[in-house]
Amino acid sequence: MNQSSHSAGICKFWYYDDITKCGRVEYLNFYTPLVLLCFFGSFTGYKTAIHVYRRKYLREHKPNFADELGATSNADENKPLLSDASGAVYTDPDAVPKEHNLKEEHFSIEKLRLADSDGKPHGLVEVVKRNFLEKTRVVVEFLLVLAQLAIHMFVLINLSNKNDEFPTKASITSALLWLWLLFVVILRLLNINEQIRWIKNYPGNLWTVSFVSYMFLFASRVLPFRSVYIGHITEDIVRKFIVSQFYIDLALFILLFTARIGNDYAVLYRTSPETLPSPEPVTSIMSFISWSWIDKFVWEAHQHSVKLKDIWGLMLQDYSIFVLKKFKVFSKKTNGNFSYKLIRFFSKYLLLQGFWACIDSVINFIPTLLLKRILEYVDDQSTAPANLAWFYVCAMFVCRILVAICQAQALFFGRRVCIRMKAIIISEIYTKALRRKTSPNNSKSSTDDVDPQALNQQKDVDADEESSTANLGAIINLMAVDAFKVSEICAYLHSFVEALVMTIVALTLLYKLLGWSAIVGALLIVAILPLNFRLATLIGKLQKETLSFTDKRIQKLNETFQAIRIIKFFSWEENFEKEIQSIRDQELKMLVKRSVAWALTAFVWFITPTIVTSVSFAFYIYVQGEVLTTPVAFTALSLFTLLRNPLDMLSDMLSYVIQSKVSLDRVQEFLEEEETEKYEQITVHRNKIGFENATFSWDRKNPDFKLKNLNIDFKLGKLNVVIGSTGSGKTSLLMGLLGEMDLLEGQVYAPCLDPREDMVIENDGMTNSIAYCSQAAWLLNDTVKNNILFSSPFNEGRYNAVIEACGLKRDFEILSAGDQTEIGEKGITLSGGQKQRVSLARALYSSSRHLLLDDCLSAVDSHTALWIYENCISGPLMEGRTCILVSHNVALTLKNAEWVVFMENGRVKDQGEPLELYNKGLLGEDELVKTSVLSRGNSSASLIGKSSKSGINLSKLGAKIEKSSTPSKSPPQTEEERIKMGKLIEEETKSEGVVSIEVYKWFAKLFGGWKMVIFLASIFIVAQCVYIFQSWWVRAWASQNTYDAARRFISKIIPENTVNGLLPLAGLENQFSVTPVIEESFKPATKEPKTHSTVYYLLFYFFIGVAQAVIASSKTIINFMAGLNASRKIFNLILKKVLYAKLRFFDSTPIGRIMNRFSRDIEAVDQELTPFVEGAFVSLVQCLSTVILIAYITPGFFFVAIFIGIFYYLVGYFYMAGSRELKRYESISRSPIHQHFSETLVGITTIRAFGDERRFMQENLTKIDENNKPFFYLWVANRWLAFRIDMIGACVIFAAGIFVLLNIKSLDSGLAGISLTYAISFTEGALWLVRLYSNVEMTMNSVERLKEYMEVEQEPHYQSTHNPPPEWPSQGRIEVNDLSLRYAPSLPKVIKNVTFTVDPNCKVGIVGRTGAGKSTIITALFRFLDPESGYIKIDNVDITSVELKRLRQSITIIPQDPTLFTGTVKSNLDPYDEYSDKQIFEALKRVNLVTQEELDHAASPNLDNASAVSENVNKFLFLENEISEGGSNLSQGQRQLVCLARSLLRSPKVMLLDEATASIDYQSDARIQQTIRSEFSDSTILTIAHRLRSIIDYDKILVMDAGEVKEYDHPYSLLLNKNSIFYSMCEDSGELEVLIQLAKESFVKKLNSK
Repeated sequence: MNQSSHSAGICKFWYYDDITKCGRVEYLNFYTPLVLLCFFGSFTGYKTAIHVYRRKYLREHKPNFADELGATSNADENKPLLSDASGAVYTDPDAVPKEHNLKEEHFSIEKLRLADSDGKPHGLVEVVKRNFLEKTRVVVEFLLVLAQLAIHMFVLINLSNKNDEFPTKASITSALLWLWLLFVVILRLLNINEQIRWIKNYPGNLWTVSFVSYMFLFASRVLPFRSVYIGHITEDIVRKFIVSQFYIDLALFILLFTARIGNDYAVLYRTSPETLPSPEPVTSIMSFISWSWIDKFVWEAHQHSVKLKDIWGLMLQDYSIFVLKKFKVFSKKTNGNFSYKLIRFFSKYLLLQGFWACIDSVINFIPTLLLKRILEYVDDQSTAPANLAWFYVCAMFVCRILVAICQAQALFFGRRVCIRMKAIIISEIYTKALRRKTSPNNSKSSTDDVDPQALNQQKDVDADEESSTANLGAIINLMAVDAFKVSEICAYLHSFVEALVMTIVALTLLYKLLGWSAIVGALLIVAILPLNFRLATLIGKLQKETLSFTDKRIQKLNETFQAIRIIKFFSWEENFEKEIQSIRDQELKMLVKRSVAWALTAFVWFITPTIVTSVSFAFYIYVQGEVLTTPVAFTALSLFTLLRNPLDMLSDMLSYVIQSKVSLDRVQEFLEEEETEKYEQITVHRNKIGFENATFSWDRKNPDFKLKNLNIDFKLGKLNVVIGSTGSGKTSLLMGLLGEMDLLEGQVYAPCLDPREDMVIENDGMTNSIAYCSQAAWLLNDTVKNNILFSSPFNEGRYNAVIEACGLKRDFEILSAGDQTEIGEKGITLSGGQKQRVSLARALYSSSRHLLLDDCLSAVDSHTALWIYENCISGPLMEGRTCILVSHNVALTLKNAEWVVFMENGRVKDQGEPLELYNKGLLGEDELVKTSVLSRGNSSASLIGKSSKSGINLSKLGAKIEKSSTPSKSPPQTEEERIKMGKLIEEETKSEGVVSIEVYKWFAKLFGGWKMVIFLASIFIVAQCVYIFQSWWVRAWASQNTYDAARRFISKIIPENTVNGLLPLAGLENQFSVTPVIEESFKPATKEPKTHSTVYYLLFYFFIGVAQAVIASSKTIINFMAGLNASRKIFNLILKKVLYAKLRFFDSTPIGRIMNRFSRDIEAVDQELTPFVEGAFVSLVQCLSTVILIAYITPGFFFVAIFIGIFYYLVGYFYMAGSRELKRYESISRSPIHQHFSETLVGITTIRAFGDERRFMQENLTKIDENNKPFFYLWVANRWLAFRIDMIGACVIFAAGIFVLLNIKSLDSGLAGISLTYAISFTEGALWLVRLYSNVEMTMNSVERLKEYMEVEQEPHYQSTHNPPPEWPSQGRIEVNDLSLRYAPSLPKVIKNVTFTVDPNCKVGIVGRTGAGKSTIITALFRFLDPESGYIKIDNVDITSVELKRLRQSITIIPQDPTLFTGTVKSNLDPYDEYSDKQIFEALKRVNLVTQEELDHAASPNLDNASAVSENVNKFLFLENEISEGGSNLSQGQRQLVCLARSLLRSPKVMLLDEATASIDYQSDARIQQTIRSEFSDSTILTIAHRLRSIIDYDKILVMDAGEVKEYDHPYSLLLNKNSIFYSMCEDSGELEVLIQLAKESFVKKLNSK
C-alpha cells in the first residue's frame, strides 16, 4: 500500500486506506519535530531576551504575588504596587496628579484598601507547593525524555541512511528536539522547589513548552501506530521503533496532562475561613477540560442541599476588587469611551475565545465528511477495506470529543469575562451614583436635600424633567437589567468567529460536493439574511420599548410600595392597582408585538433550509444535469443544516449585540451625567465654616430657587442656630455648606474634605471633619448599633454616653433586642422620633469636630427635645465642637446659642447674637423666647443646675412609669440571643430541592389548563414528525433504486399493511407517474421513467418544508400568547395580594426584595419561561424520535439506547441537584446588590458629608462577589453537564456507526444516512433537553417565588357584617374599651387593656414618650391591627364589623411621614378629581401654603417676569406644577402642609393627626392649629403632638406610656396635680407658666360656653 508514495515527485500524505511511507517519514518524522524545535527554541529565546532586557536595563521587576494584586498584566508601565498584601495603599506616581485631586481621593477604586472596615484582610493567599507525587512526576518525565534521547541517538548513529525509514535529516532533527526537551526538563527539575530565581524569572513558561511538544509528538505517532496495527508495516525494527515512540510519547503526554501544578506554584485565595477556595489553580489540564474539578461540589450537592457556605470562593483574579483595580489602571492608559475600554480590557480573553471557536468550527465539519465516506462504503463495499470504515467511525467519535472540549473552553472564557465585566459595569454605575450631582428633580435625593421652591415654572421647561436625569427606578434597572445583558453577551461573542469560520468551511465543502448549485444555495441564504437582520433589529427595538414600559412599571411599583402606608390610610389600593395595571397592559402589548416578530423570525428560520435545498437540488439536477445519489443528498443536507446554523447564529448574535449596545449606551449615558461639584466649589480653610457673598441654586441651567448673597461666618466650637419660616431655605443652606448645591458666585468655606479613612486624628481624638444629620433620618437596613457606629471603632464608654445623651437608653429597653434590633428598611421598626435620635446619635458618636444638624428636634416630644438639647446639643459630648443647628423650636434652641442666622425666602434676613436679634424684634413677642434669650446671661452654674434638674425629671418620669408598667424584670440576655431576637428581616426564603409539583400545576392552570397543554404538545409532535418525514422523503428520492429492496426487507419483519401505513411513498409515486400503474408492489421501481418524478419529489419536498415552517411558527406564537396570558394573571394576582397585605408584611420584607419579585421574577415569567418550556419540549420530542428512528433502522441500537437513557438521567440528575440551588442563590444574592444600591441613592448626601464613599464602594464590591460566586459555579456546572452530554452523544454516534457497519448487509445507504445524520444531531438535542429543562426548573423557581406571595396574610377586606348608613360617622364619638393589641402572635402586647371615650366634636391630644404606643392607637382605628381583646366603636358601631374601605374613607389621618407622589400639585391633593380648583386653593390657603394676595397677583395678566425670576416664586400658585418622586422638591414642612391640605379637602368627621406639624415653624404651626380649630370645630380630632403648646387648649389630654393609659383629663385639671406625668412633661418643656396660663384660659372659656 505504501509503495506509490513518490508519484511524480510529489509526496502524498495518504493513499487509499493508510498514510504513505513518504508521508510518515517526511511529514511526521521530519517536519513535525523541525517546526516544534524552531518554534519553541525561538519562543524561549525571545522570552529570555525580553525578560533580561526589562530586568537588567529597564530595572523593572515583575512584582511578587502580594504586589501583583491589582497590578496590570503588562509590566511596561510604572506600576501601582501594594506595599503589602494586608491591604496597604497604592503608590503610583503616574496615577495621581501632583496637586491633591480630592474627588479622586474619594471615589477612586485604586484607593480602596484590601481590608474591610474592621481591618480584616480581604483574603489570604495560600501557596500550594509540589508534593511528593508531583516531584516524582518530574523525575519520571526526566527519565522518559532521557530514554527518548537515547533511542534517537541510537537511530542516528546506527540506522540513519541505512534504512530509508530513517533519513539523516529526520534523525538529526529528532535527536536535537529531544536534546532540547531534555534541557528544558533539567531546568524544571533543578527549580522543582522554586529556589533558583533566574529559571523562574527569565525563560518564561517552560512547562508549557514541554507539554505542547509532547502533545504534538504523540498526535504524530497515532497514524503510524495504526499502520503497524493493521499490518501494513512489516519490518521488525521499524515496528518496534513506532510502537516504542507511541507508548513513550503517550506516557509523557499523560504525565503532564494530569499534573496539578504547572510551571509555578499554584496560589489559592481564601476570603473567609468557612469558604473553600476555588480549586481551579490546582487543577490538572485533564480535569480542567473534562470539568471533573467540580465533581466534588456536584457530589456534595447530591448528598445534601447546598447552603451558601458550601459555594466555593472565586479565583483571586475574579474577585471584583482586583478586577476593578486592574481595569482602572488600564483605563488610565487607554483613551476612548467606556465601551471601547471594556472591549480593549478583555481583548486577550476574547481572542482566546475566538481561537477556541475557530478550532471548534473547523472540527465540527469533519463528522459530516466522514459521514459521506461511511455512506459511500455502505453503498458499495468494494470502495474501501473494512478497517477504513471502522477508522472513520472511531474518527467521528474522537472529533465529537474534540468539539466538546473546544466549545466548552470558548464558553468558559466567555463566562469568566462575563463575571468580571458585570463587576466592572455594576461598580462603575454605583461609583457614578455616588459621584452624581443630587438635585431635587434628579431622583429621590437624600430625602431632604431638596429645596422647597418651584423647580420648574411652566415657562422654562423644555422637556420633561425625568428624561434629563435618571430616576431611582431607572438607575436600579441599569444595574439589574442592563449590566446583566451586556455581560451576558460576552459569553457568546465567540459565536461570531465560529459562525464566520463555519460558513467558509461549509461553503467550500458544498462547492466541492455540488459545484455551482452550492453557490446558488449559499447566495439564497445570504439573500434571506437581511430579512433576518431586519427582524432581529425589530425585536431589538421592541425590546427597548418594552424596557421603557418596564422601567415605568417598576418605578410606579416602587413608589406605591414606598408609600403603602398612605395608600392604606386613604384606601387608595384600587386606584393604584388600576394605574399599575394600565402600564402593565402597555408592557404586555409590546411583548405581544415582540412575540409576533419572534414567530416571523422562526418562520424564516424554518423555511430557509427548505427553499435553499430545493433550489440547489433543482439546479444540480436540471442545470448541471447530475444524478442525485444518496451520499450526495445526505451530505448536502447535513452541510446546508450546518451552514444554516452559523448564519442564523450571526443574525441572532447581531440582534443580541444590538440589544447589548442599547444597554451599553444607556450605561454610557448615565456615566456621562453631571457630577457633584462639591470638591471644586468648596474652599478648604482649616478654621472657617461659612459663606462669602455666596449665591446658590439647585440647577445652574434652570435656577429657580436661589440662596442669595450669603455672608455668614459660623462660630467654630460653638452652637449656631439657623431659624426661619417653612420653605425659607434653611435646609438648602446646609446643602450649600455641604457642596450639594451649585455655587453661582462667591465662596464656601469648610474645614476639611478628606475621605474619612484618611482623616488625621488630633490630640483630643477628634478629626477636623463634618458629620451631618438629615431632616428625614436616613438609616441603613442593619442593627441600631451599627447605624450609630457607622463603622467607627467601637468605644464602649463613648457609645453609652451618646446613647444616654440622645435619650435612647429607655428605647433600647423597650426594643426586643436592645441595640441589636434590626431596624429594617428605612428604619421601619422605629418610630419617627427614634429614627431621628439614632441618626443624631450617629453624628454625635462620629469623631467629627463639626456637626450639621437639620431640624433634629422636630420628631421628638417636648421633654425628649429638652433632654437632647441639654445633654446632646449643649452637653459634654459637644464640648469644643461646632454645631450648626436648623430648628423651628426657637425658644428652646436659643438658650445656649452663640450665633443665630435668620433666613427668609432664600436670603439672610439678619444674623447675630440672640440678644441683638431679640432687641431688633425679629424673634417675635413670645414670652418663652424672651425668657430663653434673657436667661443666657445667667452664670453657667444655673445651667448645670438646670440640666441636672431635667436629668432627675427624666429618670423620675422613667421610674414613675417603670413602677406602673413592668411587673417583673427578665434576666439580661446574651449578645447572641439579642441578635437573634433583633432579627426583623426574615432571611429571604429559598425553597430547597425540586420545584414542587404544586407550582407546576398552578402555572399550568393559569397557562390555560390541560386542554392548552395537550393542544400545544400535539402541535409540537406533529411538527417533529413532519421534520422527520422530510428526511425520509429525500432518502426515498435519492435511492429510488434501492427503495423497494428495503421495503421488501422490512415487510419480512412487519406485516405488509403496517409497512404501507408507515411508508406509503412508493404507492404515491406510482399514482403520480405517467406510465400505467404497475400492480405488483414488489417490482423494482427502476423501470419507472424518472423525468416526472424529480419535479414531483422536489415539489413535495418543498411543500413538506413549508408545512413544517407554518406549524413551527404558529406553535411559537400560540405558546407565547398562552405564556403571556399566564404571566398577566400571575402579575395581577400577586399585585392584588401584595397591595392588600397586612402592614406587618411590609415591615418584615425589604422593599428591595418585593421589587426583585416584581422586576426580575416577573421578567423571567414574561420573557424566559415560555421559550424555555417550548425549547425543552421540542428537544424531548427530538431526542425520543431520534432514538426510536435509530432503533427502528438498526434494532440492536435499542439496548444501547437504554444505557444511554440511564446515563442521561444520571448526568441530568446530578446537574440539577447542584445547579438548581446555585440558581436560587444567584437570584437571592442579587437582591442585596439592589437594596444596598437603592439605600445608597437615598443617602448620598449623608455618605458624602461623612466622606465615607470608599466604604460603600467596597461593600458594593463584596455584594457583587457574593452574587458572582453562585453565578460562576452555575455556569461551570453547566459546562460540566455539556461536556458529559457531549461524551454520551459521541457514544451515540459511535454506537450508531458500529451498528450500521454490523448490519451493513441488510441496510441501504439512505437508511444508514438517516440513522447517522440523526445520531449526529442527537447530542445537540439531548444537551438542550437537559439544559433547557434545568432552565425551566430554574425559571419555575421564579414562579415559585411569586407563588409564595399568594400566601401573604391579607387584610380583612370585604368581610363586613354591618353596613352603616351613608352619613356614618355623623357624631364622631369614639369609644375604646379594654383594648389590647400586638403586632404578631409571637410578639408582646404593644397596647395593654386601654379604655377611654372621646365625646363628639372633642379635641384630644395624645402625649407620651417616643415609643409609648401613641401611633399604634391611631393605626388601630384604621384596623391595621385587629384587637386581641376589647373593641373600638365609632358612633356605637364596632369598627371590626364595617367594611375596611368604608371605614378608612370615613376617617382621615395626617401621618407622621408626609408622603407625596410623582405628579402635579393637583394630582397629589386630589388624585381622583373629586374637587374643584376653587376648593383646592381654599384648602391651600387654609394651611398657609398660598395667600390671597399671591393668588390675586398670579391671576393678574401683567405679571412682571423679571421680578418673578429674581424672587423665588411660590410653587403652589399653579396646580399643574410638578412634584417629583416622594415630594423631594419640597421641603419637609411643605410636604406636611400638602398632606394637611389633602385631608382638609375630605372634611372628615373624625380626624387623626400624627405629629403632623413637627417640621413646621412655630408661627405656621400656631396658624394651622387655629385653622384646625376653626375648620374642624364640628369634627372629633385626635392629635399626637410633641409640641405641648399646640394641644394645651384641647378638651382632653391622654397621657400614654409603654402601651397603657396613664392619665386622661382636661389639661388644666392635669396641671393642677403637680404629681401628674403631664405636669412633669410641661415642666421639662421649660414653658410651664405659659402652658398653665393657656390651659386655664381654655378651661374658663369652655366653662363659660357650656
